[in-house]
This record gives sequence, structure tokens and C-alpha cells, in this order.
Amino acid sequence: MSIPTSTTGPERGQRKLCRATWKRSLSEEFATHLSVGSDLPDRKAKGLKLVILRRLGHRPSVCVMRNSLMAASIHATITQAKVGTGVNVNRRESNWLAWTTLVLILASNLPYFIAWAATPVDAHFTGLVFNPQDGHSYIAKMRQGFERSWRFHLPFTPEQSPGAYLFLYHLGLGHLARWGRLPLIGVYHGARILGGIAMLVGIYAFASHVSDRRRERGTMFLLTSLGSGLGWLAGTAGFQTADLWVAEAFPAYSLMANAHFPLAIALMASIAICGLKILGFTTKENLQAIQWPWGFGMILAAVLLGGIQPFGLVPVFGGIGIMLVAGALRERSIPWQAGIWVVIAAFIALPYPLYMQTAIQSDPVLAAWNAQNTTPSPPLWDWALSYGLPLMLALAGAAVAVRRGSDGDFLLLGWAVVTLVGMVLPLPLQRRLSIGLGVPIGLLAGMGWWRVLRTKIQPRRRTLWRRLAIAFSALTTVFLMLIVSFGALSGDPWFYLSSGEWQALRWLREEAPSEAVVLCAPQTGTFVPAWAGQPVVYGHPFETLNAERREKRVKAYWSGDLSVPARDVFLRDNRVRYILVGPRERAIIEQEQENVRLGNLVFEVQDAKIYEIDLQSAGHKLHLVNVHTVTKRTPVAPRKERS
Repeated sequence: MSIPTSTTGPERGQRKLCRATWKRSLSEEFATHLSVGSDLPDRKAKGLKLVILRRLGHRPSVCVMRNSLMAASIHATITQAKVGTGVNVNRRESNWLAWTTLVLILASNLPYFIAWAATPVDAHFTGLVFNPQDGHSYIAKMRQGFERSWRFHLPFTPEQSPGAYLFLYHLGLGHLARWGRLPLIGVYHGARILGGIAMLVGIYAFASHVSDRRRERGTMFLLTSLGSGLGWLAGTAGFQTADLWVAEAFPAYSLMANAHFPLAIALMASIAICGLKILGFTTKENLQAIQWPWGFGMILAAVLLGGIQPFGLVPVFGGIGIMLVAGALRERSIPWQAGIWVVIAAFIALPYPLYMQTAIQSDPVLAAWNAQNTTPSPPLWDWALSYGLPLMLALAGAAVAVRRGSDGDFLLLGWAVVTLVGMVLPLPLQRRLSIGLGVPIGLLAGMGWWRVLRTKIQPRRRTLWRRLAIAFSALTTVFLMLIVSFGALSGDPWFYLSSGEWQALRWLREEAPSEAVVLCAPQTGTFVPAWAGQPVVYGHPFETLNAERREKRVKAYWSGDLSVPARDVFLRDNRVRYILVGPRERAIIEQEQENVRLGNLVFEVQDAKIYEIDLQSAGHKLHLVNVHTVTKRTPVAPRKERS
């Protein structure tokens, strides 16, 4: 390309434009060759030099630029081949990451704000909108920690057990709430937001260790943080794909769903980064002096991940193992120091997961819960639809990664392959292995876009198509937010408690023993362990033993399908001490039917009543009082704890 030399008249502006266009083209050409060659071993540095010389040519007007670019490229190639991938993030890039993270965090909380603002009159917002059944199980675990317990007991079943040191993360959050005298729901969302920030920063840091181009890293980050598949299309057709309910496999959904998924993904990204750093330093001098901070960082992250979400250890360490094997075959030498650090980190992280399995199997109640707590993975075609466009781009990125063969490439490929293999093996908890799968798919998708698809688009249209690709990948995330927001605006009963129910739960929390079993409707049983602290006969499809049978029995009790002797046996077998009658119970009871054995009325306010059962008394028959009629109001003691 020739550059105009005229400096007069209207040609001056054209000259500046032409020169700027030529320089931009030269910069992009250099960057492309640098990115392709940045991960090549030392023996290919000379070949890269010849390629750049041939491409740039001997233009006298740019000889200085040519020499400087050539020197920089050779230096970057040799340095990164030794040290591994990873670049320094400048202040401008850090500011972009900070603002983008802030926007994503605010957007993830938007459904919660809408649900809070749409709270009906005389109702209480629970603070949970995404998968509220599991959300209340997390609050129930925090409640046990708030009550000074470090042992986990199943809160949604009447069976008693000694418990075990499980779910320490949620129990610890409960202790934190007690120490700080903070509301449980506030601590929960605070942990969710902090975990989300850690996840987003970890994803970008991981991307910076895979790509040395700023805009490519940004594309990787956005496709990973927002990416999902065709769930929005399947949902409108009445079909539910994995991206609409498997939160742990999609960072965007994890960011909105709970507190431990984003933190677990952040720890997985940290382990991967430490593995890359350790392997990258194997050719340096003073190996221990350089490696030990990253080695101990890997150990710490692995131990924390083993305590929060031990299933995440399998894909990330599997990916690191494949990276080590591939690196050894490529370099024809075994990276002993890196391998030792990885083995040490994996073995130190294993004791607590092994303790969990031993404790569960030695406790009959926990063993029965574990036997029914199966989470099969959706079929592969479902996963293909659930990742949609990011998966297609990731396949293109995988081809680039195989051809380039850097440490980061093999780590991404290994992570994805190990996860997919684990999800097809006949394991009872195979879906749990999908945690963090969106990270390697999203990063490979960004690589596929930048290095394959982008090169086939005209330069002036690349930015537009990049934005369209990211927006299309985020449609399911937006769809989820809209569905939850519409549910809140319509007063979804899973989101709200009536004022009477909330006061009844407060009375149970402050006046009733924590071990007393409460009988209520199945939906109310989800709220009682979280906001009152007592176990229930039925409250969760996985954490209630014999859940299906017990749910049917509870409904039969309220609907009057049980005889009087059967009702007495039902109450006695389940150790029921309190019966809560509210709007959800009245929705099951047939009007004017004398079918419920009640006890002494101990609390009544608005649309909720609580009865205390004396199972030793004679089998007398009591009638259900119309709960709309307030004949007695038991004052509620002052609140001792905000929740």
C-alpha cells in the first residue's frame, strides 16, 4: 500500500486517513502473527522472524517500526515460550474490567430488586427468586450455623441423627451472621455478590493467561460471563433445556442463583491459573523461590474448593493433568516440579471430601438422603442446545487450540473433555461435574470468534458482528431475568409469605424448641426450616427422606383422606408437635370439612394459626376453625434476631 505525499489542499485529510488505515492494518497484521507465535517454543522463534520480515517487507518509510515490531515479537515469543501464557493488564484494561464487573453485578441483582419493589401489601419478600426451594435449603443450613451448630442435620425431614460436619460454607455464613448480628438473607446475598465478583475477576485473569490480545480477552470474558444457548427459544416453546435450570454450568446463571456456585468457579479458575504459572516457571532458575507462592496458592484454593464444592476438583485437576502430559510430550521432558505441586495440592484437598463420604455412609439418615439425592445429567443433545452459539464458536476455538498447542490451550481442552466424560459415566451425581463447564467453553468460544470467524468478516463490520454474537449468547440470561421478574410482578407464592405466615414463623423461631417437628403444607415446609429453624414432615424433594411418599401423606392429611386412627399414627410416627395453619394449608383443606386433628391454639394472627399437639391425650376429635376469623390474638414477643 502506498502512502500519499501531498500536503496541500483537500488531499491532506485523505493522506492522514490513508496513513492511519495503513498503520492500523500493519498493527493488526503484526498482532495476528504475534498471537499465533506467542506460544511457540524457542526453536520456532527464528521461523517467526522470517514470517514477520516477509509480511512487513522492506518499506523504507516503516523500517524503524518494522525493526521494533520484529524485536518485540521475537522477545515475546521466547519469553512466553519459557514463562507460559499470561500478560500484564494495564490500568485502562483494569478500569474496563471493573466497570463491566459492576454492571454485571448490578444486572444480576435486578430481579431481586424488582421482586422486592413488587412485594404485595401485607406480604413479606423472602429474598430468594432463583430456585427458591434450594435457596431456602441454603438459608436453613445457615440457620443451623446461626444457632451455634457446626454439625449439619437434615432440616426438611422429621428423622433425627447426630449429624456431621458437612456444608461448612453455609454453616460458617450462619456463624458470621450471628457474630455480626446480621440478617441471614443479607449475609447470604453479600456472599453471593462477593463470590460473583471473585468469579468474574478470576475468569478475566484466566483469559489473560490464555490470550495476549486485549480485545480477544474481552471477547472471551463476555462470552464466558454471559454465554448460554437456546434456552430462551426452548422456553417459549414450553421445553426446558439445561441452561434454564443447571445453574452451576453457566457463570451468568451462577451469578444470580446462589452464593457457593460463583465462589467455586472462582476457585477453579484460580487453581487453573496457578497450574499455568507453575508449569511456566519450570525452565527458570531458582524454581522453588518462584514456584512456591503459586504452589501454595493452588493448595489453598483446592482445599477451599474441596470444602465448598468438591465436584469442581475433578474437571480442573483433570484439565491440569492433561496439560502436564501434553506439555511433556511436546517438550520431550517431564515437568517434575510442576507435577509434584499438582499432586500435593490434589492430595491435600482430598481428605475433607473423603470425610464427607465416610460421615454420610456412617449415618443412616444421611445415607438414606444421599441414596435418593441423585442428579443425572441431561443428554448431550440437551447440552448442545444449552450452549448454542458459544459451543459452535468453541469448536472452532478448539481447532485453533489443538493446532497451536500451548499450555493454556491444553488446559482448556482437558477441562472440557474431563467434564464431558464425567457427565456421561454412570454416576449418581454426574450433573454435579458440570460445574464451571461454561468457563472452558466460553474461553474457547472467544478464541474461535477472534481467530477464525473474525478473520472472515470485513474489518469495518467486525465490531458489529462481535457485539451481535455476544448479545445473542446472552439471550437466555435475559430470558431468565424476565421470567423471574414477571413471576415477582404476578405475586409468585414461592417469593412471598403473607404477613400472618411471617409472624407465625417468627413465633416458632422465638418460642418453640428447635427440635420440635412442624406439620404444614408441602410449600410451607420449604419456609419453616429456613425462617423458623424447626424440622418439618415434608419440605424439599431431595432433603426430605422418602420425599414422594411423605408429600402424598401430608397432602392426604390436609385433604381428609386419612382416617382418624391413621391421622393419629401419622402424627405420632413423625413426632409432630406443632401444626401450622395458613393460606397454603387452607388451599388444600376442603371447606366446612371436619377432618384435621388439632391441638391447643398457641398462636393466632391474621390468616395464620399454630396449634400444639399432645400426642399422649385421648384420640379426641377437634374441628378446624375458619382461619379467617380472629377470635384470639396471642401477642408476639419482640424479635430477637433479624432475618
